[in-house]
Amino acid sequence: MKLFQILNQTFKKVMRSPKKQAKPAIPLLILILGVSFSTLPGKTVQAQIFADEVVETVLKKADSENDRIFVLQFGATGMTESAARAFSNMVSQNLANTNRFDVITLDEVEEETEKQMPSLLPCFDIGCGIQMGKLMEADWILTGHISLTESGLFSLNVKLVLIFDNSLAFEDTIRFTDETMDRQFYLLSNRIANNAPITGAILEANNKIAVVNLGEKDGISVGDQMVIYRNLTVQSEAGEAYTESKRRKNIGILRITKVGKGVSEGVYFQTIETPESRQFVTTFLDKRKQIALIDDIRKELDTHLRNVFEIKETVVLSPVRLEDMAKKKWAEKVRTLESSKSFWKTVLLGSGIASVYFLNQFESSDDIKLLTALGVLGFSSYRFFSLRSEINDLVEEGKYKGYLELKVRPDFGEVGLSYQYRF
Repeated sequence: MKLFQILNQTFKKVMRSPKKQAKPAIPLLILILGVSFSTLPGKTVQAQIFADEVVETVLKKADSENDRIFVLQFGATGMTESAARAFSNMVSQNLANTNRFDVITLDEVEEETEKQMPSLLPCFDIGCGIQMGKLMEADWILTGHISLTESGLFSLNVKLVLIFDNSLAFEDTIRFTDETMDRQFYLLSNRIANNAPITGAILEANNKIAVVNLGEKDGISVGDQMVIYRNLTVQSEAGEAYTESKRRKNIGILRITKVGKGVSEGVYFQTIETPESRQFVTTFLDKRKQIALIDDIRKELDTHLRNVFEIKETVVLSPVRLEDMAKKKWAEKVRTLESSKSFWKTVLLGSGIASVYFLNQFESSDDIKLLTALGVLGFSSYRFFSLRSEINDLVEEGKYKGYLELKVRPDFGEVGLSYQYRF
C-alpha cells in the first residue's frame, strides 16, 4: 500500500509541475513503475505452463474412488486354514500396493457378514463370497485355492470375478517356494490389476477432444485407447411389475494424446455420436486385452448391430487376426481410383499443354487439332475431378471405420489431425 501511495503522490507532483519540469519527472515515474511491477508476483513469467498442468489446474479431477475388492480366504490342501488365511492376507496387501483397488480386509467383511447374514460363514467358495461382496458393496472378489506338495512347493490358483454379473475377468496359477513367495505375489497382484478393466468419467468434451479423470497414477500412458460409453436404463415388464437394469451403450473410441498425474486428454478415433461430459470411459492396462477390446468395439460401431456391450467370461489372447474383408474391398477400391486419377491427371496436363500450343500456333488448317485438344482437356478435367470427389468420399468412410491411421500433432494448444493409408 505504501508503494502505491508513493506512486500516487509522485504522479500528482508530475501533473502539477510546469511543463518544462515534466520531462525529467516522467523517466523517474517510469523507473518507479518498473521497479514496482518487478516486485509483484511473476504471473506473466509463469503464464506458459505445460498442457497437462493446465488440465490438472483448470479441469479438476472429479471425486471418484477406485474399485472395491476383497480377497476371500483361500481354500487349502495340505495346510491349516490359518495358514491359508495368512496367504490370503498377503495377496490382499499386495493388491493394495498396486493403487488400483480399494481393498476391504477380510476381517471387515466377515464382521459385517456376521451381523447381517451369519449363515454364510465360514466361506471358502465363490458362491457365498459373492453374497458377502454384495453386503460390502464391493466391485470385485478374488477367490483362490492353495496347496502344498510333499516337496515343499506351493501352488495357488486365483480367480477374479466381477460381482455385478458374476463374470470371470481373470484367472491365473502360480507356483512358489518360501524364497520366491514375495516376488510371485507381487507379480500376481500386478497381473490382476492390469487385467481388471479400469473405468473413468469424461470431465470435459467437444467435437474433437475429451478430458477424462484417469491419468499417470492410474497407469494410463500416451497411445492408450479407451471405449467411450453411456449408461442406459432399460425397463422390462413382467406381469404388473416393472424392473429396471443398467446397460451400456458404446458410442466411440478415445486415443490418449496427453497424460497428466490424475487426468488425460485424447482425440476421438471413432464415434457414432458426440461424447459429452459425465459420460464414461473404460479400458484395460494390459495391452493385449486393450487391443482385443478396441477391436470388438470397432466392429460394433461399424456394423451398429450391437449397441450394448456384452461381457464375456473368457478372453482368448491370440495374435492371429481374421482378415477384414470389408477393409480389403475398401482398400482395393481406393487403389483403383487412385490409379485412374493419376492417369487422367497426366492426360489433363498433356491436353492442357497441347491446347496452349495450338492456340499460340493457330492456323486455319490446325482448327481440328485445336478442337481435339480442347475436347480431351474438357473430358479429362471432368474425369479427374469426379475421381477426386469419389476418393474424398472413401477417405471420409475410412476415417469413420478406422481404416486410416490417425496422427496427432499438438500445436499451440490445438490438436492437428492427419490421416494416412495403412495398406
